[in-house]
Amino acid sequence: MMNVLRRPVSLFAFSCIVSIWTLLVYNIPFFNYVSDNTNESVGGRIFLLASVVVVMLVLNFMMTYLVMFLMRFVGRILLAILSIINATAVYFIFTYSVIIDATTIENVFNTRYSEASGFFSLPLWLFIIAFGLLPAIWCLLQPVDYGKAKKLGVCCGSSLVIILAVASMNISQTLWISQHDTELGGLLQPWSYIVNTGRVISFSQEEQAEEIKLPDGTIADNEKAVVVLVIGESSRKANFQLYGYQRNTNPLLSKQEGLKVFEATSCATYTTAGTKAILEPQDSGDLYELLPNYAFRTGVDVSWRSSNWGEPPIHIDEYLTNEELGEKYPDENIYNDGILLKGLRERIESSPKNKVLIVLHTSTSHGPKYADKYPKEFEVYKPVAKNVEEGQKNVDLLINAYDNTILYTDFLVDSLINMLRSMTDWNSAMIFISDHGESLGENKMFMHGLPMKLAPKVQYEIPFLVWTSDHFRDYKLVSTEKDAPEGQLPAVLDQHYVFHSVLNLLSIQSPAYNKDYDIFIKDASQDR
Repeated sequence: MMNVLRRPVSLFAFSCIVSIWTLLVYNIPFFNYVSDNTNESVGGRIFLLASVVVVMLVLNFMMTYLVMFLMRFVGRILLAILSIINATAVYFIFTYSVIIDATTIENVFNTRYSEASGFFSLPLWLFIIAFGLLPAIWCLLQPVDYGKAKKLGVCCGSSLVIILAVASMNISQTLWISQHDTELGGLLQPWSYIVNTGRVISFSQEEQAEEIKLPDGTIADNEKAVVVLVIGESSRKANFQLYGYQRNTNPLLSKQEGLKVFEATSCATYTTAGTKAILEPQDSGDLYELLPNYAFRTGVDVSWRSSNWGEPPIHIDEYLTNEELGEKYPDENIYNDGILLKGLRERIESSPKNKVLIVLHTSTSHGPKYADKYPKEFEVYKPVAKNVEEGQKNVDLLINAYDNTILYTDFLVDSLINMLRSMTDWNSAMIFISDHGESLGENKMFMHGLPMKLAPKVQYEIPFLVWTSDHFRDYKLVSTEKDAPEGQLPAVLDQHYVFHSVLNLLSIQSPAYNKDYDIFIKDASQDR
């Protein structure tokens, strides 16, 4: 072996060996997943697998060539480290059926040695030695003829051309990849932990980021008022009976007295940006102080309850996940959003303050497994597709499952309104608005996340429902025009109307308030 290590190999050969080894040893789970989850015919499956092999080989070759040529010995050390991590990741994937996503990486960072040591075993160490340490030693010791920069340009340029060419031949697989991006990304070595480590670091920085503080506000009166803001995950307007859908998906809300229905669009087609738009005072790429944070700083009692994730940084005292609520209410199913309403009345009535803001961040209509998002008694439309992949074969079954999530949403929102109506000592309001819409097979598109310029309208046309107790606030008139006259609302609203409308409901006087983005007539007692 030492004689072999004494013989220099070209950087081209070295990169080929590393790339082939990475493909054959560290990515077996990835290829198993691709093979098992594609809906292609035998010929299509073979072509897809062959395309993935080519792209992975060429991509890993190019990156190895670049790292070694530009970083030399540091590049060797980096490759050696990646080899050991690759082996460790694959062992855990095989043994524990995990995927290396952002959550896994975050758990790794947050795990104590006393907990991690429970995974240490002889098979683990033997696997790491055989498939991680020995290749690492080869990367460190194998002499390499680096060649000249001209060859670097030729190799990397050719690699890019091949990758683009193969990708263009598989453009029809974009939807499939987007539907399985978490699994594919979590099984692809070494990119799974490299990319997701970067994501976790980015998330951590965002959580610690300093918001652009809004001007100080004050609460104008001492009247008891509660606002419940429901962020409805992936609810699309097209499947709400309230907006003209032919199915009876809103049997309760359609009879709810005092419910106001607005035409609205989201500002994005994915959760993070859509939720940010609901909570921010204006459309901006900057991170302004968000509604719950600002209300909390102003003196409002704020509580956030979530079965979801992806919201911008929330800085309040009470942030409860569905798991945490499940610990308080063990008889409730934490995987249905009914858990978010459990004990809510008692929470409001026990508040030491006269102004209360509750935010419920749901997950009811989020794919790909719509059928898992509601209790079985709400499975009115049958049969249902278990997931989006099954729904691709029969879209009607997918729509059945999705419509059942809207039925469940109808029940939850109706229950919330009835609870608030019964709290006669409080002025109360409920606002339901979705973070974005959803595709259910239209033009062979599914789920969400397309750029706004390319997204079909079902991904951004959203429900915007508002209810208030009697004599709490009066609504502005809605114009039929896109650009409304002074004092009226435009025909179609966006998500930024939430921030300013909630300030009005909570009687918060603030320079940040914009009356043009308030759906209510401003109460005279709040005039500054």
